[in-house]
Amino acid sequence: MKAEAATQASVSQALTKGACPICGILKDFQWTLAAIVRPQAALRLCNFHTWALARSRGGSLERSTPGESVSSVFLEMLKSSPAGKVSSDDCALCHRVREEEVTRLRELAQQFQRPMFVEWMKTQGSLCLDHAGKLKEFVPLRYRTLVDEVVERNRSELREELEAFHEQLKQGVHAGGGLLGRVAEFLVGQRGL
Repeated sequence: MKAEAATQASVSQALTKGACPICGILKDFQWTLAAIVRPQAALRLCNFHTWALARSRGGSLERSTPGESVSSVFLEMLKSSPAGKVSSDDCALCHRVREEEVTRLRELAQQFQRPMFVEWMKTQGSLCLDHAGKLKEFVPLRYRTLVDEVVERNRSELREELEAFHEQLKQGVHAGGGLLGRVAEFLVGQRGL
C-alpha cells in the first residue's frame, strides 16, 4: 500500500485554532489509505476500516468503475478464509495510521524549537487529550508544561462555548452544532483513530 499522496500536508499546514493538527492529518491519511488499498489475500482490516473501504468505493484507484476496485479487494479477502472480526492491533490500515501518528508527533515536537511556534501554541494552539499525552513523550521536558497549558486552555474555551451553546438550545436556537464535533475531538480524538 502506497500512501505518499496521504502524507502531503505537513504539521505546520495543519495548524488551525480549535483543531488538533495530528487528528486532522491522520483523518485525511486514513481515508486516503482506504481509497488506495490494493487487492491482496492477506489483507486484514478492522471493522472501521472495512466499512471505510466499502464507503470509499475505491474512487481514486486506477481507472475502474466505482466499486470495481473495492470489490476486487473484498474478493481477495474472502479467498483467504477470513478469521472473523479483526482487532485494531491486527488491522493493516490501523498499523499504518499508528506509524504515521508517531511520525507526525515527532514532526510537531520539532516545531517546539521555533519560538514563533511556541508563542502560537500558547495563545491559539489546540490538541486533543490523546495526542497531547502522546506528544509529551516527544517534546523536550521544558515544553511538557506548555502542552498541559494548551490542553487546559482548550478545555476551558470549549467548556465556555458549550455552556453558551447549551443556553442557546434552551432558547430554541440550534445553530453552532459544529462545536459538538470539536468537543468530541478534544475528548477522544477523531473517529476511527
